[in-house]
Amino acid sequence: MARYWEWDAPFTIHPEETALLIIDMQTGFTQPDGPLYTPQSAEQLPTIADLKKFCNEKGIPVFMSIFAQDVDFHNDHYWFRNKQRGLLTEDGDVKFKPGSPECQIDPALAPVEGDTVFPKYTYSCFSHTELETWLKKKRIRTLIICGTVTNWCVDSTIREAYHKDYNVVAVADGISSYDHCGRTANDWNTAMFDLWAEMFGRVMTAEQVKTEIEAASGK
Repeated sequence: MARYWEWDAPFTIHPEETALLIIDMQTGFTQPDGPLYTPQSAEQLPTIADLKKFCNEKGIPVFMSIFAQDVDFHNDHYWFRNKQRGLLTEDGDVKFKPGSPECQIDPALAPVEGDTVFPKYTYSCFSHTELETWLKKKRIRTLIICGTVTNWCVDSTIREAYHKDYNVVAVADGISSYDHCGRTANDWNTAMFDLWAEMFGRVMTAEQVKTEIEAASGK
């Protein structure tokens, strides 16, 4: 079976109908003192920052999600697991509250005028958010997706985007995981990249994305 870099492209990126979605690149994941520190996400900040700057300059809309928790969301199973995962405080309150230190976009990706930053309380960026409404208003058909964590929020969002008929581009050098469930971060990345390319969209490097957009722009 073909690997993720071997599949033919099922669509071309057209800048006028494309948006960049940066998933959960907040201090709770990117900084060593964050409750869910993901070292790969910190390493990828320069790549994502460069891609974001490129999209800002090209007039490509940028959307940025923030993983947050609220006691009014989720069922008992979610909170039971998150207690085990260390996402509750000692007094039983929740970490990743909106506005908390861990819910701030990493300074390397500071939003600029025109960027849309929104909280999400589940793994998919589409669930209980206005993302789809915003995309429809801008007539977006293609989503360039980067961020963290590969096999949690990124995968959930990519699958839902596919099922909502969006063209999906996963940025291979801008998507991060961590060692867990008996697998390394790189194991998770490779497996998910292969799966996405086979079924859900394209897997490209940030430079490949930029090159295709430049070509489509006639520059």
